[in-house]
Amino acid sequence: MTIDERLEALTHSVELWSHMHMDASKEYEERFRANEKRLAQLMDTMNRLGRILEIHDQQIDAHGDRLDNLERH
Repeated sequence: MTIDERLEALTHSVELWSHMHMDASKEYEERFRANEKRLAQLMDTMNRLGRILEIHDQQIDAHGDRLDNLERH
């Protein structure tokens, strides 16, 4: 194999590696953006659940107050 053939093979390998790297970078960015969307949805769901828990906690406290009032009378 001549030097020119080796350089050509090396150039081809570097170009192939470069394309593979660009493809992997694009895939990584796509996955990263999808995960960001999932995280935002998860955070929204957790916030809604937190509000529901607060409301239920208030309702439980109100029921407890009513029971206390009934027991006093």
